[in-house]
Amino acid sequence: MPQPGTLAAALAYLPHWQQDATDAAGLEGVLAGWVRACGWKAAGFAAPTDGLAKSAPHPVAIDHAELSETFQRLRAGEPTVVVSAAGGTSRVYAPVMCPGRPLAALWAERQPNFSWSEADHAYLATTAKLLERSPLLSATIGSTLDPDRIGIRLADAGVVAGRMAHDFDNILTGILGFADLALPMVAPGTQAASYLAEIAKVGQRGIGFTQQLHAFNRSGDPKPTPGSVAATLSREETRLKPLIPPTLKVEKDLPLNMPAVAMDAGPLQIALGHLFENAVEASGKIGYVKVSAKIAELNETDARAFLGKVSPGSYLIVSFADSGPGIKPEVRKRLFAEPFFTTKMRHRGLGLATAYRIAAAHRGGLQIEAIPAPGTGTIVKVALPQAVSRPSISTPTPPPASAGLREESVNPETTTVRG
Repeated sequence: MPQPGTLAAALAYLPHWQQDATDAAGLEGVLAGWVRACGWKAAGFAAPTDGLAKSAPHPVAIDHAELSETFQRLRAGEPTVVVSAAGGTSRVYAPVMCPGRPLAALWAERQPNFSWSEADHAYLATTAKLLERSPLLSATIGSTLDPDRIGIRLADAGVVAGRMAHDFDNILTGILGFADLALPMVAPGTQAASYLAEIAKVGQRGIGFTQQLHAFNRSGDPKPTPGSVAATLSREETRLKPLIPPTLKVEKDLPLNMPAVAMDAGPLQIALGHLFENAVEASGKIGYVKVSAKIAELNETDARAFLGKVSPGSYLIVSFADSGPGIKPEVRKRLFAEPFFTTKMRHRGLGLATAYRIAAAHRGGLQIEAIPAPGTGTIVKVALPQAVSRPSISTPTPPPASAGLREESVNPETTTVRG
C-alpha cells in the first residue's frame, strides 16, 4: 500500500471518486479518505448557489468574500485558484462544471508552511474532472444530464406526440361535429341537452391537449425571426392574471430597451409562458414571483451552466423565481429525463419539456436551481441569444434512424397552448 502523503497514494485514491453513493454524506466520506491519502489538512466541495458546502475531515468555515472572488476567477477561465488561509495554510480550488448547473468547486488545504507545486495543481484539476463524471456528484447536487441525449429523447417523444395528436384530432373532430349537429335536435334544458353540452366541453378540453402535443412536436424547429421579450412577458402576465391570487405578488425587474432575441414571437411566447405559469403555480396563494432579465456576455464556463445549446456569446437571461417549496431531489432526477413526467394534477408534463426544446432549438438553454437558504423556492433561467449578435442557427442534425421517424405533416401553429 502506498505511503500516505505521496504521489503514489494520491493517484491510487482516484478510483474512489467513482464509487456509488446514495446521498450527500457519501461525498464527505470520500473527501475524508482523500485527505488522508494525500496528507493534506482538509478538503471540500462548494456549490454556493445550492447553499452547499461540504468539507472533511472536519468542518471548515470559508469566508464568503473568498468564495465570491474565487468563483469569479474560475468563471474567467483560470484552471485552478490558490488563496491564503488562516494559520499559514493555503487552499487550491479547481472548477467542477456540469451541463445545466452553475459552477461548483473542489478544494484542498495543505498543512501550514507547505506550498503547492504545479503537479499538485494538475492533480487537483484532474480529480475535479473525475468528480464531474462521478455518481457522487449526482448524489450531492442532483442528477446531471447529457444535453445530446436529452435532445434525441425529446425529439423521439415529439414525433410520437405529433402523430398521436393528428389521430386524436380526427377523433375529436367527429365527436364535436356530431355533438353540435345533435344539440339542435333536442329540447333546450333537457337532460339530453346537458349531456351533449358536456360532451362538447370534454371534446374542447381534448382539443386543447392535442394542441399542446402539436406545440411540443414543433418546438424543435428554430424560428430565429427577432422577438420582443418585454412584449411577450406583458402579454403573458395579462393572460395569467385570472390565475394569480390577490395575495401573490408579481415583481418584475426588466431593463429598459431590452434587445430583441433570435426567436420568433410564437415560440417565444410559448416558452416564456410555460415558465411564467410554472412559477405562479409553484408559489401557491401567498408569496411572490419575481421575473427579471439581464444582458450577459457568456464565456465557456457560463455557457456550460445552461442545459441546452448555449455557446459563448451575447445573451438575454430571463429569470423566473418563485417562493414555493422547491424541487425535491427525487423529482429533479426525472426532469427532462422523462418527457411526460409531472407532479401536477391535470397536467401532462409538456410545459417544461416544450420550453427546453424551444430554447435549445434556438441555441439557448435552461438552468434550474434552488434558491439558496434561508429562502425557499426555485429559480429558472432561460438564456436567449440576442438577435443582433446571435450564434448561427442551423437545422438540427436528425438523430440516428433508431431514434424514430419524423412526422410528415404538422397542423398550423398556435401560440396559446400551455402544458
